[in-house]
Amino acid sequence: MGPKPGSDMKMNAIRSGIVVLGTLAFGYLSIQIGFKPYLEKAQNQNALYQSDPSQEASSSDFPERPS
Repeated sequence: MGPKPGSDMKMNAIRSGIVVLGTLAFGYLSIQIGFKPYLEKAQNQNALYQSDPSQEASSSDFPERPS
């Protein structure tokens, strides 16, 4: 007598779910670590603009080209 066929399917589904969750967690952490400097810079810029509402984003971020 071996394990029931239904229990094998259930174990395979559980394993697949664990693999998917692990993959999602690894991908999320990779993105957070890989883009950390850029995210921090964006947060600092956002805090700067919120603290000084008189500053315009268009004048400092996108200088006009000479004609």
